[in-house]
Amino acid sequence: MAKPIRVQAGEKTYEVRVGFGLLGKIGALIGEKLAGRACAVISDDNVAGRFADAVLASLKASGRRPTLITVPAGEESKTIERAGMICEKMSEAGLDRSSFVAALGGGMIGDLAGFVAAIYHRGIPCVQVPTTLLAQVDSSIGGKTAVNTAAGKNLIGAWHQPVLVISDVDTLATLPPREFRQGFAEIIKHAIIRDAEMFEML
Repeated sequence: MAKPIRVQAGEKTYEVRVGFGLLGKIGALIGEKLAGRACAVISDDNVAGRFADAVLASLKASGRRPTLITVPAGEESKTIERAGMICEKMSEAGLDRSSFVAALGGGMIGDLAGFVAAIYHRGIPCVQVPTTLLAQVDSSIGGKTAVNTAAGKNLIGAWHQPVLVISDVDTLATLPPREFRQGFAEIIKHAIIRDAEMFEML
């Protein structure tokens, strides 16, 4: 397993774990950081069909009680109404302030699930599990969470840093070429802005 990458965000420090086969180890990885048993795995209906079974099995094997909550894929799901519905489902499943959220998906899910974690019981831990290259290198890191309104994108949100980011490289094999290129464009942009050595390597 790859060496953890440490992120310093103000006074908060957390790890990004990058490697192959990490979805099947997610229960153990989260166990190193969180003691809570009940959790919500928030995903969209495309990603859940591919990866949720492995995540749920690993969480259950580590003694946790995961509840899978899925939303329709696409930016249209990133609304305050959808966030409220997710909170209601979490409450019905018995999640409390000792619980945590795992955001399984791309940038939309990371934003939505992170926002839910920020507001549920005034804030519970969030584990980001990005499944697109763009989400792995950008949106899962930094704590920006938000939902859209009719007036614009990301107008309701909160800063809520994850306690852990788990980037399983195997998930990238399912990406269409356009989405893979979008992620690589972001990597190149970061290198151009502040890392000449990385840009030369690319």
